[in-house]
Amino acid sequence: MITLLRLFLLMLLATQMLISKTLSLQEAIDATLSSHPDAKLALHQFNASRESLGIAQASAYPELSLNADYFPTKTLVSQSNGSFVTRDHYSTHIDVTLTYTLWDFGRSQKHIDAAHQEMDAAVALNENAKALLSEKVWQAYYSLAYIQRVNKANALSLSFYQTLYEQALQMKNIGLKTEADSERFYASLLEAKDLLETSRNEGRKFTHLLSVLTGIVENEITIEDDFTQRSVGTPPSFTDAKWHQILKDNNAELEALAFKIKQSKSLYESSKTERYGTIASVASLGSDTSISSYSSNQIGIKASIPLYTGGRLSHQIEKDRVSIMMTEEALHSREFTLWQELYEALLDTKRLDTTIEAKQMIARSLAKTVAITEGRYKEGLSTYIEVLDAQRAYDNASITQYAAMLQKIASLARIKRLIPKGVSL
Repeated sequence: MITLLRLFLLMLLATQMLISKTLSLQEAIDATLSSHPDAKLALHQFNASRESLGIAQASAYPELSLNADYFPTKTLVSQSNGSFVTRDHYSTHIDVTLTYTLWDFGRSQKHIDAAHQEMDAAVALNENAKALLSEKVWQAYYSLAYIQRVNKANALSLSFYQTLYEQALQMKNIGLKTEADSERFYASLLEAKDLLETSRNEGRKFTHLLSVLTGIVENEITIEDDFTQRSVGTPPSFTDAKWHQILKDNNAELEALAFKIKQSKSLYESSKTERYGTIASVASLGSDTSISSYSSNQIGIKASIPLYTGGRLSHQIEKDRVSIMMTEEALHSREFTLWQELYEALLDTKRLDTTIEAKQMIARSLAKTVAITEGRYKEGLSTYIEVLDAQRAYDNASITQYAAMLQKIASLARIKRLIPKGVSL
């Protein structure tokens, strides 16, 4: 009985440890990439591009087809005694035909090249989708960490105002303070309660967002406290030209657009050769039945050259040429946008280091000011307004320091999304 009780307690303890296990950033990212619809969509697009490659490659193989005809009534012409006679009779035909393209002036190979480049673009877009989702997880994860710190600051502030209010009531009862002191502290106490509830509500929002991203139940989400360590990270000191080159070499979205340009060029080259036609070998085993039965076997070479298509070929060539220019301009436009985004993120990380350090020093100084002012108030050397002003200044400095740390983490997440393989952050 004791053994069973111990076993039950161990299982209960293990369950509690499992439930309360902290969720690291990488675990949150892995969970998101394995369950989020955007990640699955990118994977489906890659699979579709792989099947498109298979379709293009099939053109390099022979085609075998079974054909059959049946006509209940067919007018047949035959010659008899030097004259032609007609006769209505049913007719059937069946054959097995093997067709193999001998030469199409490289058109099939260009289609295969285009399919390869489409699949390469899909691989890059899949990586880009992962990078975008990872950034979203970063933002939700550390926004929750930021709110938890704000909650802690607001809870301490609430406790401070609660203590001041209780002290003011006691001092009022013995005639050392007026009713105005207690009422003002009570108003600040209510305001602190509202701020704490508001920040807790924001925390619930970010917990829900993290749950939506990762697929993990909200009450099982407990994040690791590495907010301060993460905000310390700083990108390497490279020149703008080097950062720009790193972006061009490592951004998955730009890589996908570069493959799209190659794909457009392959399709353009394929369209230009379509006017030359196709040479194919044909072999067929057939049987016909009408008035009599006979074999209709054949083997040979067939050439097909388009002489007039109503302008379809010339329009297709022009369309593919314009497509090349469109994808090239899309690449340049996107490169400008992403470079501006990276440039701003790099500037922000440098500026925010100074901001964080300044806010930290201000918060330390104001913490001392609060302690001194509170002591002076108890001795009657300062007013309750000075105490409230000092506490508010300290609260604001602490929260703005956390906000600056969150902004830096967001900038680092943006840099990592833009150049996921270029640098280590």
